[in-house]
Amino acid sequence: MRQGAVWIPDWEVTAAEISGEVPAGTPAAVCGGKGVLAVNAWAKRRGIRPGMSRREAHATCPETVLFAPDPERDMRRFEPILQALDRHIARLTVLEPGNVIFTSRGAVRTAGSEEALAEALIGEIADIAGCEANVGFAEGTLATLLAARESLVLSPAESADYLAAQPATQVLNALPVMGRKAEVEQCIDILARLGIRTLGGINHLGAAALTTRFGAMGNQLWALASGADMRLHPQGMRAQDLALSRSFEPPLQQAEAAAFAARTLAEQLSDEMASRGLTGGQLTITAALESGDDLTRSWMMDGGSARDITDRVRWQLTSWIDTDGGGSAICRLELHMADMLPAGYRPQPLWGGRSAGDELAARTAVRMQALVGEGGVRVAYNVGGRLPADRYEERPWGEAFPSSGKGKEFPWPGGIPDPPPALLHPTPIAIDITDECGHPLHVSGLGVLTCGRGCPDPRPFQLTRCRANASRPANASHRTSVSRGANAS
Repeated sequence: MRQGAVWIPDWEVTAAEISGEVPAGTPAAVCGGKGVLAVNAWAKRRGIRPGMSRREAHATCPETVLFAPDPERDMRRFEPILQALDRHIARLTVLEPGNVIFTSRGAVRTAGSEEALAEALIGEIADIAGCEANVGFAEGTLATLLAARESLVLSPAESADYLAAQPATQVLNALPVMGRKAEVEQCIDILARLGIRTLGGINHLGAAALTTRFGAMGNQLWALASGADMRLHPQGMRAQDLALSRSFEPPLQQAEAAAFAARTLAEQLSDEMASRGLTGGQLTITAALESGDDLTRSWMMDGGSARDITDRVRWQLTSWIDTDGGGSAICRLELHMADMLPAGYRPQPLWGGRSAGDELAARTAVRMQALVGEGGVRVAYNVGGRLPADRYEERPWGEAFPSSGKGKEFPWPGGIPDPPPALLHPTPIAIDITDECGHPLHVSGLGVLTCGRGCPDPRPFQLTRCRANASRPANASHRTSVSRGANAS
């Protein structure tokens, strides 16, 4: 699908400047828990870059104004820009404040060309916010988002080539909410250790291999790397949409009343999603005004908690009330959640990371033990070992783990290295290994490769199944795939 995207670099700082929190011409940066997140042009000139620690940024430029992230401010200041974009685009989706994606066919037809539409959008943003914006067009979600960061207009053929050459880390730019960033980074790191460092390499692996190794996260990585559109779900996994609405009499005119209404309706939507075992997707907020007009905005969400939905709806209603020049009140509110998935479909850590979740899991395990017996609920722990099947043992829930024998910290020579293989054949498959010269390679018990012809660089070039009448190599364990020039492991 042909899509367009608008990206405003470092919008967090721009929003603070528009709010008057940063004096004009002053170096400024947004600092979160992981250091500097965004900087303005003056801070860049002083050497401050995203990723720096707060201390390093302050040491580099002591006069820099450092302030914490404020999602509500970012969204409130972004709303006038969205209203300006609505004059050119019939329907757009906000990934996050400062980053918007839309289907471009209708808007381009009205503007005359993609270049003309980009020029009009950039002009609107400059008039309202006084900042620079990038607009890009391409085929597929990830290619479009990356094209916008470089202000590119890519044809369908160029989109595929452009996407294939991009580093694998660029897939992080397609995450609407960064709650799963650590999981995606872990997948990309594993692929990099296997020599797969580009989106083209991820696409070449195929959906089956990535899904087998990484589950739903691998399927999403492949869909984005292959140039597909966002929110592609496996057949049969997509859930039915949910919609809730509420009318107000008298209509809402104050931000405080809108916040209370948002909380009530958002909690109902969250409870309905929880009762069906669903997690979020695309949240569409529609407000019917007393004047007869409707305001609509769509946001991408990864979760479905009442707090997440409440904050998003409250910020949106507050933005509409604050920016409505006509003073028209809100008489009806509708929340529509689409593109939902079963809650267990997204890979989530079992214990969550929050103490409340730990306590809930512990209470559930104790209740299960009361039903099925103490030994019926067991926990696996790592004891170390050469083979994956040897590395874990089980103990009943609540029983203390052994304080000694930390075998997982031992070296284990000859063990299968991480990441563990996705498939182990019950009966080992015999293989022949040859180098680039076509000479057979031999593998020692410690995994060292040597060439029978004395080649100085015995790296594997090709793996083939042994012929039926050939003798089976003693070291053959499973069939795998090694790319040209890959290092032996």
